[in-house]
Amino acid sequence: MRALPLILAAILPSFSMAGSPPAHAATAVLRWTATGDDSLFGQARAYDLRYSTSPITASNFGSAIGVPNLPFPSPSGTPESFKVTGLTTGLTYYFAIKARDEVGHWSNMSNVLAKLATGTVDVASPSLSVLSFSSPRPNPARAGSSFLMELPSSAKVVVEAFDVSGRRVRTIVDQEYQAGEQMVRWDLYDDHGVRLPAGLYHVRARIGDTTFVRSVAVL
Repeated sequence: MRALPLILAAILPSFSMAGSPPAHAATAVLRWTATGDDSLFGQARAYDLRYSTSPITASNFGSAIGVPNLPFPSPSGTPESFKVTGLTTGLTYYFAIKARDEVGHWSNMSNVLAKLATGTVDVASPSLSVLSFSSPRPNPARAGSSFLMELPSSAKVVVEAFDVSGRRVRTIVDQEYQAGEQMVRWDLYDDHGVRLPAGLYHVRARIGDTTFVRSVAVL
């Protein structure tokens, strides 16, 4: 299974029912894109999200604190998020996640995020929070579909389309892009210039070391 790119969206103060933040309490908001049980396709069966106040590695991942009550994984390419509560302000926390398929195989560990819990709104650094690849618009699509990218720095971008069997039907872009807002448009044709039949297609964007997967319904 493909390792999940993990993004720390923010660390927020935790609030009681009365509306006041308990002393030294903070909440981390984590985001990632769901992987499939066969890398790009299908649906994973479980997540294992862990955190620690010491750096997490592949060898000590299992000894980090496991986060309970994680959501059941969504279909591949779906943006997901979760709040980790009960953190202590003033400490640096490390986060990492894995996914499991239906036969019990676990993915490699995600990237490791580190952030100081301040107890106030604390948005992640641009290198984590700005990099994005939007959902397709329009979707479903009849004449073409576009994706908006936000790049914190220049990067090699490869965007490819696959049919539901996993066969690559189109390399949409394969080039270097400058930092900033960039648009990628797919005309719904394959590599041979033939308009693709109606159906569901998966679009994979590889931006540097990060991979995004989006689904497009072609009419």
